[in-house]
Amino acid sequence: MPLNGPVYRSVRFAVWVLARAMFRLSAVGGDRLPRSGPAVLVANHASWLDPILLPLVLPRKPGFLAMEELWRMPAVGFVMRSYGRLAIPVRRGTVDTAALRRALDVLADGALLIVFPEGGISPSGRLRPFHRGAALLAARAGAPLVPVAITGTREALPLGRIVPRPRRVTVSIGEPIAVAGSSHDELARASAQAAAEIRAMLEDGAPHARLR
Repeated sequence: MPLNGPVYRSVRFAVWVLARAMFRLSAVGGDRLPRSGPAVLVANHASWLDPILLPLVLPRKPGFLAMEELWRMPAVGFVMRSYGRLAIPVRRGTVDTAALRRALDVLADGALLIVFPEGGISPSGRLRPFHRGAALLAARAGAPLVPVAITGTREALPLGRIVPRPRRVTVSIGEPIAVAGSSHDELARASAQAAAEIRAMLEDGAPHARLR
């Protein structure tokens, strides 16, 4: 579908209205996002709602890597397809080089790219170790890593539940992290720093800057 086509705009508006009504969706720290150019947003993943709600609070239409199972879910799959080439399905359990190439193309176009580096939904809601693929994408694209903490989605739609329930959902955006090269040690350092910042935001609350 076209990048800014009517289907995407209609879907986004409908989902935004529903999200505001059901989840009182809000975001803090939006002034930390780069105003232009590429960035890799790394977020915790505790619910199927995460890839649906996170893009709604961003100032630019993002691309994202997400597990291919989402495309097979009736309502969620329709939302995924509305993003066209910006939504990139990933086969879990493999090194999906085709998906990584598409992600680099999205970043080369100067877009924001959302990645859930835990590799899937955390059943407990606790942050799991990060894979280093997101940091590698940032290094190759010359883009920063931006840590993002999402709270409330697991309470709204935990694993095993089909119909979401009303709960407050907040997206907290942290300070960008520079990735200085693609060595094993540097990718591990950047990934660990992003995970630590997300964990701190989940435990201690959000930064105080309001989304612009």
